[in-house]
Amino acid sequence: MASDPPLARIGATFRLLMQVRVLASGLALLLVPRDRADLETIFVLSCVGALSALALFGWQEIVPRLIGYPVLLALDALIVYAALEVGGVLGPFFLVTAITSTVAGLLFQWSGTLLICPLQVLLYYAAAADSAWAASFQTVLGMPLCYFIGGFVGTALRRLFDEFAQSDEARHRAEIAAAAAEERTRLAREMHDSLVKTLRGISMSASALPAWVSRSPDRAREEAQRIVAAAEIASREARELIAELRTDTARRPLDEIVGDIAGSWAAAAGVEAQVSADSGVELPIRTRHEVAAILREALENVKRHADAPSIEVRLQNGGGRVVLTIADHGKGFAMPADVDDLARDGHYGVVGMRERAAHAGAEMTVTSEPGEGTTVTVTVPIPDGAQAPAPYLEVA
Repeated sequence: MASDPPLARIGATFRLLMQVRVLASGLALLLVPRDRADLETIFVLSCVGALSALALFGWQEIVPRLIGYPVLLALDALIVYAALEVGGVLGPFFLVTAITSTVAGLLFQWSGTLLICPLQVLLYYAAAADSAWAASFQTVLGMPLCYFIGGFVGTALRRLFDEFAQSDEARHRAEIAAAAAEERTRLAREMHDSLVKTLRGISMSASALPAWVSRSPDRAREEAQRIVAAAEIASREARELIAELRTDTARRPLDEIVGDIAGSWAAAAGVEAQVSADSGVELPIRTRHEVAAILREALENVKRHADAPSIEVRLQNGGGRVVLTIADHGKGFAMPADVDDLARDGHYGVVGMRERAAHAGAEMTVTSEPGEGTTVTVTVPIPDGAQAPAPYLEVA
C-alpha cells in the first residue's frame, strides 16, 4: 500500500462520479411521475443536484474531509435517500444513490463498502415500503445488489490507483538511485581529471622546491607562487565538488533549481543576472540533474573567461521541449572547427557540457564571436514515449 493515497487520481474519479450524479439528478427531475410531481419532490431532487455540483467543484476540499471523517459519507447516504423517498426506487432516482456506494469503495475500499452498502440497502427497503412498487427479483434483490457492485467498482479503482502509486514510487526511487550512481561515477572522474591532477602537480612542485631554494632563490620564489596558485585552484575545485554533492535536484522543480543556481552565482560573482524560468517543467531526474550541471558549468565558464558585466538565463517550456539558454555579454571567443581542440588546449568546459547534453538526450548549441559574447542553448525533448533523437553539438 502506498504511504499516501493517490489523491490526484481519486479526485479525478470523484469528479466524474459527481458529474454522473448531477446529470442523474437532472434526469430525475425530468422523469418525475405526475403523481409525484409536487414542490417537495422538485425541491429535494434540486438539493441533491446542488450538493452534488458543490462536491464536483469543491472536490479538493471535500475529498480529504471525507477521507478523514467517514461519517460524512454516511450522512451523504442519508441525503440521497431523500431522492428515493420522494421519487421512488425505480429509474434515475436509484442511480443517484448508487453513486455513494462507488464513492465509499473509492475512498475506503472494502471497509467503506461493507459499512455504507448495507446502510443503503436498508434505506432502499425503507423507501420501497413507502412507495407503490411491484415485488420482483429485480426490485427485491437485483437493485440492492447494485450497491455492492458499485462498491466493488470503487474498491477496484482504488486498488488500481494504489498500485499505480507504488509503481510510480518505485520508478522514482530507481531514478534517484541511478542518478546517484551516475553522479558518483562522474564525480570520481572529475576528481581524477581535475582535483587529483592539481594535487599531484602541487606535490611534484613542492618536492622540487628545496632544490630550487639552494640553486636559484628566484626560481624557488616562482615555484612557491605556483604552488600557492595551484592550492587555491585545488581548494576551489574541492568546494565545487562538495557544492554539487549538496545540491538536491531530485525533488525540486527545475525552474526553482535554475533560479537558485543563477541567483547564487550572480551574487558570488558580482555579475548582473536576468533570469526567467517557466514553471511546470517535467523532466526525468537524471535529465534534470544534467541540465542543472550544464547551467553551473556554463556560468563558471562565464566567470573564468567572459569578463561579462551581465548575463541572461532563460528556461522555456513549450512545443514538447524544454530550452535552457545562457547568454553573456562578455568578450566571447573564436570557436574552433573541432570542439575537441578545446580539450587539447586544456579547456574542458564546453566538452564537458557536450557530454552532459548527450547523457540527457539533449541538443546543445554554442554560439560565440570575439567581442560579441557567448550563448549556450540546450534543447531537451520532453519524454512522451517516443525515443529521443541522437544528441549532437552544433558550433556556430
